[in-house]
Amino acid sequence: MLIRSIIKLFIFSNLFVSFCVTAFTHLTYIIYNLPKNNLPVVLLMIFCFTFFSYNGQRIFRLNKKILRKDNLSEHIQWVIQHKIGLTLSTVIFGLIGFLCTLFIDPYCYLLLIPIGSLSFFYVVPLTPIYKRSPTLRSIPYLKIIVIGITWCITIIWLPMLETRFSIGMASTSLLLSMVQVFLYVLAITLPFDIRDIKCDKVSHLKTIPQLIGIKNTLIFSELLLASSMLLIYFLPIGIYFYPLFLGHIITMIIIALTNEKRNEIFYAGWVEGTVIILYSSVIISDLFF
Repeated sequence: MLIRSIIKLFIFSNLFVSFCVTAFTHLTYIIYNLPKNNLPVVLLMIFCFTFFSYNGQRIFRLNKKILRKDNLSEHIQWVIQHKIGLTLSTVIFGLIGFLCTLFIDPYCYLLLIPIGSLSFFYVVPLTPIYKRSPTLRSIPYLKIIVIGITWCITIIWLPMLETRFSIGMASTSLLLSMVQVFLYVLAITLPFDIRDIKCDKVSHLKTIPQLIGIKNTLIFSELLLASSMLLIYFLPIGIYFYPLFLGHIITMIIIALTNEKRNEIFYAGWVEGTVIILYSSVIISDLFF
């Protein structure tokens, strides 16, 4: 019981997804051998802003009563029970993240501002004064695209810009790397739409599983992962191709086990945790090979 409560705290508070995004970003530093002078600050900033963004969006939707009381998942029920502590920690992490921005390359603001805007308008109407104005999340089939773009900019472009990596000399590699991460993130995000298919129908939120069905969505997710694997082959990452390839294979197996009856810990733990599998594969290969 205690172990399950700890797991819920780690996953439902979005500490786990914050760790996943941070680990994915660290992966960029490792496989591209980026300068690590300011690494701790960048990783702390990304961890804090991910925590702030995910929880801020959830709390905003709760406060605006966007979430239906007759349509609450185990995750949302947990958030409601711990709303005060979660709100306080979200504010604290947001402030720490903001302080970190004072110690990074000013050019990073060129990316942080659009990333912040995407996160803000994900739940806030694009035209707040117009009651029927949509949020990015509510626009049909756009939800996972926004998530994919936000992740790939954060994970790939931000570290390269912060370290003044020679973008001009490696523009093709930068683009391929961003597309590769974008495809991977889309692949592991689609199962969450399968998880939420009943809730999204009630909320009139159109998603890909509703459009093409659960089975076809899983096939599409596997094709995205296969495409991501293909792009890895063309990236200048040397020996890291093999651990990343292995990580993709394991991810494909986990995605294949997805269905709408799986509990939330499977999705938020195993599916989202595939990022940690990629990260661990690279770390282990670094230690032993």
